[in-house]
This record gives sequence, C-alpha cells and structure tokens, in this order.
Amino acid sequence: MNSKNKQEPIEPKMIGNGSYADVYSYVDPDYGIRFAIKRAKREADERDLERFRQEFDVMKKLSFPYILEVYKFDDSRNEYRMEHCDATLREYISKRNGTLQFSTRKRIALQFLYGMSYIHSQELLHRDISLQNVLMKVYESGAVLVKLSDFGLVKKQDSAFTRTHTEMRGTIRDPMLESFRDYSILNEMYSIGHVLSFIFTGRQSIATGNNEMHRIVQKCVAHDLEQRYPSVSELIADVENLDVPAHSISGSGDEA
Repeated sequence: MNSKNKQEPIEPKMIGNGSYADVYSYVDPDYGIRFAIKRAKREADERDLERFRQEFDVMKKLSFPYILEVYKFDDSRNEYRMEHCDATLREYISKRNGTLQFSTRKRIALQFLYGMSYIHSQELLHRDISLQNVLMKVYESGAVLVKLSDFGLVKKQDSAFTRTHTEMRGTIRDPMLESFRDYSILNEMYSIGHVLSFIFTGRQSIATGNNEMHRIVQKCVAHDLEQRYPSVSELIADVENLDVPAHSISGSGDEA
C-alpha cells in the first residue's frame, strides 16, 4: 500500500483470519489513524468472492454505532478498508472476567442487543453471530464500544433463497435448526442467548440458575421455539430491567 500524500510503502500487519479472508491493520500516515483491511484469500473461489463483496455492500448501507464501519472496496485486490477494533468479545471478557463489574457487562450486553435489533429492523438476518464476530473498540479511559462484524452469511428475512451448498458455519449453531434455508429470527435468538450468557458469566457454557439473568438466557435458547423471544426489542426490555444480582454471577478469570 502507498499513502496518498506520502509515497512510502505501508506494511499492514495480519491480525486475524477466517474461512475465506484475512484481516490486517495499519496506521495511515496521513491521518495518524489505525485502520483495518479485510482481504479475500488467494484460494477463495468464485462463490466466496461473491459472498465477500456482498458482505461489503450490505455493511456499507448500514449506519449504526454498533455496526462495524466499512469504507472502500478495492476490486483489483479483493479487499476493503474498515475501522479497526482492539479485541474480539471473547478476548475482552476473558482477560477481565474476574474484575468486570455487572454494570459494565450490562452496558456491553445492551450495545450488542441494540446492534442486533438494528440489523433486524433492516429486515436482515446475520446468521453468523459468535464470540469472534462481536468486536470491541477499547478506549484509554476504559470505555468500550461493541461493533458487530462479519456479514458474509447475511440474508434478507423475507428471502427463501439459500444456496444449496451454503454451510451452517459459525461457532454457535441452534440445535433445533435442521436446514439453513429455514433460518429465522428465532434461530438467531439462540446465538444471541449464547453471547449474552458469555457477557454476563465469562463462560462459554449456557448460564443456568434461578436469577433473572439466567431466566433471560434460558428463554433465548429454549428448545421449544415458541418459548423464545419473538424479537430482540422484547429481549432488550428485559435486559434493561436487570439489577445487580444478590450474589456474583461472574466466574473467576481462569474460567473464561
């Protein structure tokens, strides 16, 4: 890469990779701002490249504080520039699980839910929510901002079209979903429940217990789909009303 005003070459550093793309970061010398680049792998096939371009096009149309911002697609390099984040949700919670306050967990949970609610309001289903695809911007003051990313499997809610060979990717899969063609908000609610459970406990297993947080999580992942939250807005209302539990619900740092 070359900067616009300073022609010295810039060497991006790889910071992550996925099934069909790698992610790099660099500091723009013209602005002194760190950006990220998502670049399709050389071995990516035509279907993956089409999905990669669709991911950019969808994200470019979205405008919300808790959705990762993307800027420009480079067709010659099959890559696009996007805002840089400091950690995945998994990394952020795991490193702080022993000391993270309930109030902070609740703020993170609500940012995540507001982002999901916005996606659904745009008549989209993310279909690949995981602890890796929820990113965190961390500021020197300690403030954090949730950023939802990786829209490669995004789908219009009213679309019945799913490629025959589309895999049910992602680390969180609803056991009640038999075919990716049938994926709905109720199935997305399952992965949302898993993420909420991790935010509040730091453990990747589903939270069980008798307090209100546990009840909320269990409603998200209920095996009876009719018992799940029908919308993220209803889920948000319950999470907003959560109070600090009588006993600590977070695990120790080494359990995350």
